[in-house]
Amino acid sequence: MARSLTRSLSPTVAGTALLVALVIALTGCSSDDHDERDDAASGSSAALDAPAADALEGAADAGGDAARGPDAAARSVAQEIPQAVIRKGNVALRADDVGRAQIEVRKVVDRHAGEVTEEKTQSDDDGRPTYARMVLRIPSDDFGEAVEGLKKIGELESASTNEDDVTTQVIDVRTRLQVQQRSIARISVLFQRAQSIRDIMAIESELSRRQADLEALQQQEAYLADQTSLSTIVVSIDRTPAHQTKPEEDDRGFLAGLSAGWGALATFAVGLATAVGALLPWVVVVAVVGVPALLLVRSVRRRTAARPAEPAQSSE
Repeated sequence: MARSLTRSLSPTVAGTALLVALVIALTGCSSDDHDERDDAASGSSAALDAPAADALEGAADAGGDAARGPDAAARSVAQEIPQAVIRKGNVALRADDVGRAQIEVRKVVDRHAGEVTEEKTQSDDDGRPTYARMVLRIPSDDFGEAVEGLKKIGELESASTNEDDVTTQVIDVRTRLQVQQRSIARISVLFQRAQSIRDIMAIESELSRRQADLEALQQQEAYLADQTSLSTIVVSIDRTPAHQTKPEEDDRGFLAGLSAGWGALATFAVGLATAVGALLPWVVVVAVVGVPALLLVRSVRRRTAARPAEPAQSSE
C-alpha cells in the first residue's frame, strides 16, 4: 500500500516540493528574513506530504548553515577592508580680490588631484565678485594638507573638520552583498530547473525581490566608497569691505585734549593758508595797478605845492 502510494506520486509534485523547500531555506541567508523563513517553512511543511516534508527538513538544515554564514563572511571581509573614514571640512576666508582667491583655491585642488564639484559666485554692480562658495572633493589621504593650504589663501575667518569612521558599516554592507549574490545564484539554478508555472512564478518573485535588495546594497557600497576615498571641503570667500568703521575713541583726558587742540590749530592754519591763497591774486593786482597810481598822485601834488603864487595887481 505504501509502495503503491509512493509510486503514485508524480515526479513533478516531488520536484515542486523540493524546489519550494529550497527556496524557503535560502531565505535564511539574510538575518532580516529569518523570521519569515521560519513562518514559511512551518506553513509549507504542514501542507506537504511526507517526502516533501523530508526534503523541506533537509533544506531547512542547510538554510540554518547558510544563516550562520554571514558571521564567517564578515570576519573574512574585515580582514580585507582597511579603515574607512569619511572626512569633511569647512573653511571661511576674507580676501580683497575674491576672483584671485578662487584661482588660488583651484591651484590647491589641482595640486592634490581633486575636483571642484560645485561653485557659486555673487558680484557687485561693476561685475566684481563679492562672494564665492566652492565645494571641493580631495583625496582623503591629502585632506589635512589641503585644508592647511586653503587657510593661507586669505584672511581666515573660521575652519572646522570632521571625521566619521564607517569601517563597520562598510564591512556590514560588503558582507550582506556577498551573501545576497550567492543567494541569487542558487535561486537562479532553481529557476532553471523549475518545471511548472507555479514553481516558475514563485521562484521568479523571490528572485526579483532579492535582485532589488542586491541593487540597494550595491548603491550603498558605491556611496560609501565615494565618501571614504574622496573628502569634501566647503570653501566660502567674502570680499574685505573697502571702508571699515573705526571704533570710537575716548575724548577725555590730557592726551585727548592735546590731540583736540592740535587738531584745532591745524584746522586754523589750514583755514588761514586757504584765505591767504585766495587773497594773494588780489594783492598782486592791487600792487601792480595801485602802486603806480599812488605814485602818480603824489607826484602831481608835489608839483602843485612847489609852483610860486602870482603877486596881486595894485589899482591906480
